[in-house]
Amino acid sequence: MRAARFSRTLGLCGLMLAATGLSGCVAAIPLAASGMLAKRTVLDEGEAELAASVQIAAPATAETAPNLTEKWFAAALFAGDRAGKGLSVLPDPAASNDDEPVLPCKGGKPAILIDLDPGNTAFRPDTGPFVAQPGLAPALATARAAGTEVLWISVLGEAREADLRAVLADTGLDPAGEDTVLLIRDPAETKTQRRNAAAGEWCITAIVGDRKGDFDEFMDYLRDPDAPTPFDPLLDSGWFELPPPIKAAA
Repeated sequence: MRAARFSRTLGLCGLMLAATGLSGCVAAIPLAASGMLAKRTVLDEGEAELAASVQIAAPATAETAPNLTEKWFAAALFAGDRAGKGLSVLPDPAASNDDEPVLPCKGGKPAILIDLDPGNTAFRPDTGPFVAQPGLAPALATARAAGTEVLWISVLGEAREADLRAVLADTGLDPAGEDTVLLIRDPAETKTQRRNAAAGEWCITAIVGDRKGDFDEFMDYLRDPDAPTPFDPLLDSGWFELPPPIKAAA
């Protein structure tokens, strides 16, 4: 068992220190449709002349917008469904190759954790007005009704809690003010450390963020962000990469 744990740790370190490789890409090749439009023009002299002009339709460039409502509900429902398994979705780097790659729950109610920070920057509650992402509010209402608690996390300090709660209430994401907001308690504390400290009180069964580093900070240290990790099975099955939950109002 000790050798297996050591092997897994070396594997994870290797992911972080490996030289950068070529990343794959997917080429989208649009289909172009062309048509021939024939037009007969009658001249004043009574003579008829056939003129042909070719019109080529421009390829569509706009991608189909994802169904965010469906994705938010998928995350909320997953959190509730996983509650009975006794497993969180917090990565366990010390797990052996035969173990689940996540930490067991230490008790507490199941919870879905949502990262408020857009990208690598802190959420700024003073730059409103804001609106919630489509479908998020009803998805969270469904989660709460099923007994899943909602946790919000940000790199902001605890002094900004009142500001954040005002935004959550105004956007309809936490109208009753019943959710928990996890903020940094010390300048040296990271969001991953803050989350892990809360794991003793809740069983975090789903995490939503807009980047892989929101799921665990070790993801930020991979030389190749696309390199496989032991935690890839959690993507869309516990780790849900979605747009920031709050955006600027149009």
